[in-house]
Amino acid sequence: MTDSPDTNYERSDVDPVLVGWLALGLGLFVVATPLLMPFAFSRSIDRRNPVTRPALSAEAPPLALDPAAELRRHREADRQFADSYGWIDRGRGVVRIPVRRAMERLLETGLPGWPSR
Repeated sequence: MTDSPDTNYERSDVDPVLVGWLALGLGLFVVATPLLMPFAFSRSIDRRNPVTRPALSAEAPPLALDPAAELRRHREADRQFADSYGWIDRGRGVVRIPVRRAMERLLETGLPGWPSR
């Protein structure tokens, strides 16, 4: 087969020894990684019964069974907190007032040290 001047192609191949070394290295990595992981992460294996490992650690929060209902409860609790009066520090006389009332008072009195209209 003759080469035409318009045709261009790779004139050299990759060294087969290099391909062999790369394949050997990749194979060793694939085999060695699962064998070495327990040494790197020793707490990931339960030594008493390796078949039944705990799915979650003790520090993990419990899973939400009904997230929509929990969100509604949290929003309702936040709304009640924002719309009610309460003590922050009874000894020092610090109270919590509803957000709407706080905004009204702020409009009436302004911020201390802030220029008013």
